[in-house]
Parts: sequence; C-alpha cells; structure tokens
Amino acid sequence: MPLTIVGLGGAILLQDDRGPAVPGSGPLTAAMLACPDLAVTPPGAHVPLLPGPAGLDVRTGTTAGRVQVSSRDAELRTTLGSGRLALGSSAGGAGAVLLTGRDDAAAGLSAVVTAAGDGAGPARARCVPPVSRSWFAGPSTAAGRDPVLVLANMADQPARASVRTLADGPAGPPVDITVPPGRTVTRRLAALAPEAATTALDVQVRAGRIVAWMTDRSSSGGPFTAPRLVPATAPPGRRLLLGGVIVPSGPPAPAATLVLAAPGTATTVRVSILTASGRRTPIDLADVPVPAGGALAVPVPLPAGAASAVLVESTGAAAPVFAELGVASGWPGVWTWAPASRVEAPSGGQALDAYGRGVGRLATAGPTTGPGTASDAVVAVPPTPAGAVGAVVLTAPLGPVTARLDGVPVRVDAGSVRVMAAPVAGRGGRLVAEGGPLVATSILGAGPAGAGASSGALRVVPRVLSAAVPLTGAPSLAELPAGVADPALAYR
Repeated sequence: MPLTIVGLGGAILLQDDRGPAVPGSGPLTAAMLACPDLAVTPPGAHVPLLPGPAGLDVRTGTTAGRVQVSSRDAELRTTLGSGRLALGSSAGGAGAVLLTGRDDAAAGLSAVVTAAGDGAGPARARCVPPVSRSWFAGPSTAAGRDPVLVLANMADQPARASVRTLADGPAGPPVDITVPPGRTVTRRLAALAPEAATTALDVQVRAGRIVAWMTDRSSSGGPFTAPRLVPATAPPGRRLLLGGVIVPSGPPAPAATLVLAAPGTATTVRVSILTASGRRTPIDLADVPVPAGGALAVPVPLPAGAASAVLVESTGAAAPVFAELGVASGWPGVWTWAPASRVEAPSGGQALDAYGRGVGRLATAGPTTGPGTASDAVVAVPPTPAGAVGAVVLTAPLGPVTARLDGVPVRVDAGSVRVMAAPVAGRGGRLVAEGGPLVATSILGAGPAGAGASSGALRVVPRVLSAAVPLTGAPSLAELPAGVADPALAYR
C-alpha cells in the first residue's frame, strides 16, 4: 500500500478509501532515560549529597542489549535482560546520568539508581524520560533542616530553569537559574522560602536539558544524619495516590504528613487511607481546604508496622493539586518522602498503572496489543541491596487487581493494599497484572539482612524506611499516527 508523508501536522495519509484508521504501532528503536546521580559532590562541597557509592540497575525487554551511559563514557551490556553499573561517588560531575538504548536495547528499557546510604537505609530513584517540568513538595526550611534543589545540565550548551516556590507562608518570586554545560548547580530552599514549615516547587526548563532533583538533609551536617531524596512527584491532578508505604514500628512514634499544594485555584480535597482491610476517610480529612498558590501540611494517621497508601481526591472546584507524603522513617527527626501518582479510571479493559502505562496483562478480553496496552509493557522490579529490607506494595485505588510477581499471584481488592516479597538479588523481578489501575511501589529500608515480606503479611518491618519508588511500565512499541483517507485533512 503506498504511503504519503505530509509534513504539515505530521499526518500519515493512506491512499485508499477505507476511512479513518486507528493509531498503529511499530518497533521502538530508541529510548532515553535520565537518572539523578545520587552520590555526586556538587562544586564547592566537601561531601556527596547522598552517601555513596551508587549503582545503576538496568533492565531491557530483550535478553541482550547495549545501553550507552553518558557522563561515564561507558557502555552497559545487559545479560538475560539486566545489567548493573557502579557509579561510585563523583566530585563536581554533571549530577545526572543519561541512558540511551537503541534497537533491541530500546524496548522495555527501565532503570533505577541506588546509593548505599549511611546506615539508615539505601536511597533509590527511578530513571525517567527527560521532562521539561518537575514538581516537588514536602521539605521544611525551619531550623535544623537544609533541603537542597539540584539542577543538572545534560547538554553541551548553557541551560536555564525557572523555579517557583510555594509555601505555608510568604515565598519569594520565581527565580531563573542558569546551569553551565555539563555541570550541576544547587540552591538551598531556605534562600527561596526561609523558615517555612513546608515547601513545594514548580521547576520549568526554559532552555536546554536539565534534570532536577532534591535532597532533604540536616543542617548540622556530618555523618549518620540520614539525608533523604525528595523524589519528583506527579504533575497536578484531581485524583492522586501516595504510596504505598510501610511505616516502621517502634520509636519514634509512627507518623505521616501529607503535603498539598495548589499551583492555581484554591480547592478542597478529600483524603482517604487505604490499608489491607480497605478504604476509610477520617472525619477531619473529608474536606481539607488548599489555598491558591500555597502549600500546607496535614497529619495523616497511617498504621505502624503495616502497609498503607493515601488517596487524595479534589472536590468542590475540583482544581488540580500536587502532593507528596512524608513518613516518619524510624530515624529520629528524619522523614522519608513518597511521591504521588495520578490515578485515572481504566478504559477499554486495559490493565494500566497510574501513569497510563501497562502492567502486563494476563486476560485476553479487551485490547491486548499496541502501544499503551498492558501487553506492550515491561514492568521491572529492582532487586533489594544486600543488608537491606525490601518489599513491593500493591495498591488498587479504584478496581480489583490480580497481580503476579515472578509468577507468585496475589489479589488486591478495590481500595486496599497488599505486600509481596521483593527480589533480593540478581536480575530483579517482573510484575504483571489484570484489572486496575494498579500502583506498585518498591520499598527499601534498613533492617536485618535477608528479611523480607510474604504475599500476605510482613515477616519483618523495616527498622528504618529509606525509599518508596513507584514502578511503571516501560513501553516496547512506538505509537504511529493514525492514517486518514482525506488528504486535505492535514490542512484544515
């Protein structure tokens, strides 16, 4: 069948009379991921932002492939679909790493970066495609805390970002920050919103390619202060899920704080807690006002020693909000931050995660092929580092889910959470599911070596919770524009 490519509008026109066609798909031949270099030492600093060394765990959808690693001039070869690269601790580096997969290595490309930590559990971040806008919420700039924003320029030309700060009180105007080529620039949040009980950031890239990330640390510095990564959270939405998480038991008293921010119009939200026994909405969280252009912190009573998640739904004006969840980590004075996932109702029977990507469909009913469907996704579960405690928390905010982690099944009822054992070594695992949407979170913490979880209840709760990383499906197909029968359509 002859094809005509029309440049205006990028439409593909089919020279026949069969009428409009559905979007097609083809092999994914290139993929790029950006990873924060957690153990980087910024220019002028004497210690890394997060204690290293750090390493990359990479998965591809094929048994063997070659992944290019920028800023290290390295090539990572995957075996049986997985590979690992030590990043070490870098001084004055770019602050981020770009992974590029081509041809066979592009399909299903996913990665996480893990830093060893300083005894309070390892840090972990998910690698994501480069974005032009990032959102953060949570850290305090009050006495004793010193959160830092990291801007890493991955291009060979100067880059510029605009940073807007929202807080529970006065905050400064948006500031423009220029980042030299291949370098890292840091900004203390206290300079943007001094003495704020809670803060939120909207970071927009105006020129170049910037990877933004954040750490929350003690102002006292020194070892054993348990600095924490503040992961980028989901863009503003009307329904957000935070977690799942596992709140450590024992001193200090278990607690969690939900940080909410409304970048535009003021709104009200309903906050519900999801546990293994189902969903409930505390009376004092049924109608929480969020001020326009501001941020606030709301205490949330999560159960200790068990898995849970928080569902935020915008009501009233239904204006979008963004949010992050701070969990008492089990280390005195330290919060571990869990990002939000935007949750949308499923369509067409597809088993999608909260990001609209597939989680590996088991059933044959409904769409099962093509980009965006569950069979087009590879959901890799990263391994748990030696000496750490790991688990996978599965949350079904809207409808029931049947999930399998390396063939081990578990059913998650609507509005509830379940826990499964995380892979402890080697290549990690693979998650598939039916139903949804499903939000799967990789949990890490400090605890006895070899401790883990079963598909029903935790055998050992992490002594210190150090990371909560949402898992998403990595596509293996590229979506092609739909063919149309009318050649004039592109010009209308």
